[in-house]
Amino acid sequence: MQTLTGTQRRAMSVAERLQVIAEPHRLMILRHLRRGDQYAGRLAEALDISPSLASHHLTTLIAAGFVTREQKGPYACYSAKRDAIEAFHAEIGQLIGAIVPEDALEVAEVCDTE
Repeated sequence: MQTLTGTQRRAMSVAERLQVIAEPHRLMILRHLRRGDQYAGRLAEALDISPSLASHHLTTLIAAGFVTREQKGPYACYSAKRDAIEAFHAEIGQLIGAIVPEDALEVAEVCDTE
């Protein structure tokens, strides 16, 4: 079994979170939440989806660390975790920056041997 490098582990973690936001409704939910906190029902209306589907997507976004939920009386209010989203954005940039030079060296070495 091959041991993963730190960069490989980070790449896997980033890829898992990218899969979460690769779903169009989830991207739109994050876009709406950037404007301010929202109730699930309002998000469902804005996206023209059922409340249960909105709830499913919100639960997935919470599990991935992109959204928080706060109970306000009988309703749950959702908000984007801006710090976590910004950190994720930076992590993607760092990872790509960390991967590209290494990959370029490996390609150069392979090309030089032919």
